Amino acid sequence: MTEDIPLEQIVQELQMVAQQVVSIQTQVRELQGTIDHLSNQVEGNAIFQQVGPLLVEVEDIDALSRSLKETCQQLSEHAEKLSAREGELRTAYESAVKQFESA
Repeated sequence: MTEDIPLEQIVQELQMVAQQVVSIQTQVRELQGTIDHLSNQVEGNAIFQQVGPLLVEVEDIDALSRSLKETCQQLSEHAEKLSAREGELRTAYESAVKQFESA
């Protein structure tokens, strides 16, 4: 699939995918930290969630925790797919560079 794509396009897509991987991995780490912090809260402490520009008190902490874990899982799966695509693009890039050098 990527063998027929010009080198410049491979480089552009590789850069874009690599940036997305870093961004999503950062989001996953932030969510994991939030989930860990939430699980360490003393029962009875008020928990707030940002909704737009507002901070709103959370009534169902378990629901919030489940939602955060689900979002974290989805982002992790997306990061894995992007990482696989990044690997494909790196292989295609190396192949295209070899072709260019041998021409």
